[in-house]
Amino acid sequence: MNVHKRFKPTSTVMEQLPNELFIETFTYLTDVDIVYSFSQLNTRFEDLILNYCHTFDFKSVNKTKFDSVIQQHNLQHCRSLRLSNDDETPGQIEYFLRLHPLDQHILQLKSISFINLKPNHNNLFLSQLRSLINLVSLTLKSVCGICLSPMNLPLLKHLVVTSCIYGDWIMVNKCK
Repeated sequence: MNVHKRFKPTSTVMEQLPNELFIETFTYLTDVDIVYSFSQLNTRFEDLILNYCHTFDFKSVNKTKFDSVIQQHNLQHCRSLRLSNDDETPGQIEYFLRLHPLDQHILQLKSISFINLKPNHNNLFLSQLRSLINLVSLTLKSVCGICLSPMNLPLLKHLVVTSCIYGDWIMVNKCK
């Protein structure tokens, strides 16, 4: 028997379904789960993922899934990002920022959230945050002891900062 006939690639029934059906299915999943589940299947799925997945919430995502998604997906198209250093995902923020500096890879972000940002890593975070001139929403949760220096984020409309009990260190300057 000819080798080409014996190993002839065949498409599955799933691959014959229309894109609209996959997009409808994607509405029931998080973008993290979509990338993790459908990446590297074929170019059709890669195109669907690239065009559909723009919001990544990595809070409570295990390290294996986190690593897989940030390595498989082109994050340059990311519009919303949520990173966390909570008990389930320690060091996630710093690890992500080292691999994908915001000021080089994800300049078009509109919304970003950091949970439990560590005081000893605020220079890395702040230096990259200043370059996000398209940022509309910024959330910093549990940021005790971090000194936020002035920065120009002209489109920022939504700012949430939660900290320790004593918030005297927070100062917000409003432009007139």
